[in-house]
Amino acid sequence: MKFLVKVKKHQSYLYFSLVLIALFFIGNALITPKITSVTKKLVGDIVVGNLKAKQNIVQFEFNKLYKLEKDAHVLLQNSDGLTFNEMARKLKFSHEISLVNGHISNSFIGEVIPKSNRFKTLISANLEAGFSIEYRLLDLVYENEVLLSNQIVTVAGRVFNRITLTKILKDGRKIVVGYDIDLIKFWKYFSENYTGEGGYLVLTNSDGYCLLHPDVTLIGTKLTRFFKEISVDSILRKPSKTTTSYDDIEDRFSKIEARSAYLELEVLRYYKSVKCGEFSLILIVSFPVDIYLNESIDTIKEYFSWISLLALLVFMTMIGINRYLLLAEFSQNLKIAKEKEALRSSNEVYQRENAVLQLRQLKKKMNPHFLFNSLNSLHVLIDIDTELSQKFVLKLSEVYRYLLEVRQDTLVSVKQELEFLKQYIFLQEIRFGKSLHIRIAYDADTKVLLKKIPFLALETLVENAIKHNEFTKRKPLFIYVIIQENQIIVTNTYTPRKLQDENSHFLGLSYLKHSYEFYQNNAFKTEIYEGKFKCYLPLLTLTEISLP
Repeated sequence: MKFLVKVKKHQSYLYFSLVLIALFFIGNALITPKITSVTKKLVGDIVVGNLKAKQNIVQFEFNKLYKLEKDAHVLLQNSDGLTFNEMARKLKFSHEISLVNGHISNSFIGEVIPKSNRFKTLISANLEAGFSIEYRLLDLVYENEVLLSNQIVTVAGRVFNRITLTKILKDGRKIVVGYDIDLIKFWKYFSENYTGEGGYLVLTNSDGYCLLHPDVTLIGTKLTRFFKEISVDSILRKPSKTTTSYDDIEDRFSKIEARSAYLELEVLRYYKSVKCGEFSLILIVSFPVDIYLNESIDTIKEYFSWISLLALLVFMTMIGINRYLLLAEFSQNLKIAKEKEALRSSNEVYQRENAVLQLRQLKKKMNPHFLFNSLNSLHVLIDIDTELSQKFVLKLSEVYRYLLEVRQDTLVSVKQELEFLKQYIFLQEIRFGKSLHIRIAYDADTKVLLKKIPFLALETLVENAIKHNEFTKRKPLFIYVIIQENQIIVTNTYTPRKLQDENSHFLGLSYLKHSYEFYQNNAFKTEIYEGKFKCYLPLLTLTEISLP
């Protein structure tokens, strides 16, 4: 009797489960063709995304290799009125810089001797014994024309990509600057730093000579088999559209179906003209059809079948676990209660950390060294300039009024912080004179002044620059505060003191970092770049401030 009562009680769940199972299998039969179509599109998106990634890698690496060519090209284009010797001196600097790149084996500057058309080397570096420079003379149509040459040179089993630039100067002499890229050495670097996932990559110059290939023996050879179905000229004339969508790859890549001699498989081969420096290179990427399309479709269908079977088992077991629903609901409620308690505890910890930050901020407000130094400056100033000393006292009082003002949070407007910074700068410039130069520049409209930054953020960075750098009248300290739409960049010349308190140095930056973390903003950062210390202060909006 009790068994029949239980069956009747759960009868609605049984019917509901059977209806769901029937609907599921009907939907499965209807959805399978759609899965195939969507999979093909997804694989296509992955392929095109992979192509763009490889294109960016190639452009990045070869733009570095062709930097000397680009710099020399600019110098030669602007060589009007310069003699051969004057131009050679200008090119020598770029020539010496090229030696920094470990993939450049030979670098040279020379002259084409009239009538004989021989090449005479004037300046060279890294030339090995017995290594001669062959120069293919090209006729110059105009005197102001710069001729570029991108050749493949093979010497004693080594393959080089030789770049040369030629121009006729004012005095009628033909100057040549060039360098050799060791392609085998670069191939080792490239293969170690970039994996071949997602199809293999081949790169040629505009004449079809191989610059990169997984098979190192093909580097330096002319890859005629890659251009049987599609010509080099058609690839170089292919229009390139700038877009963020991968919907139509035919607008940006030439595509053919071919058989790869390297993989011995049928592949989809994509071609694209890539601009590197002043040269157009040809990027070729081959994707195995079976691996990237058919296997993906079969794998997804298999997964979907397993999901269907798993769903059937889940629905069938629903009847058996029905009696435990109340227990599961109770467990869930208990879990939610524990999570709420954990959130409350976490919030208390967060508030305590914020209180510690505010305490550090308060200690910073009452910096006795700043007051002591200001009073010393005032003592000296009173005897020199009474009017300026009165102004100094007023500025000092305004600074401490701002510091001691009671605040409910740690954020202030950019306008308030800038007004305070100007008072602070006045006091520091009186103290250090011509040894200190601070400039404030605007690169945004006035609306940016309403945004928020942490209290004393700008003063902290200026004070850190003064406190931790050595400077004199001959070598003054320059500090620039640049206000942009979404951030403020504070930059100062970086000449750190030899003896300084490291903890003191990081206290102010730690305060700023934790302040931005409290508002869930991770854009705050610092860096040392080209002899300058830079700090990026994100500007907070009302939306960001309300998040915590």
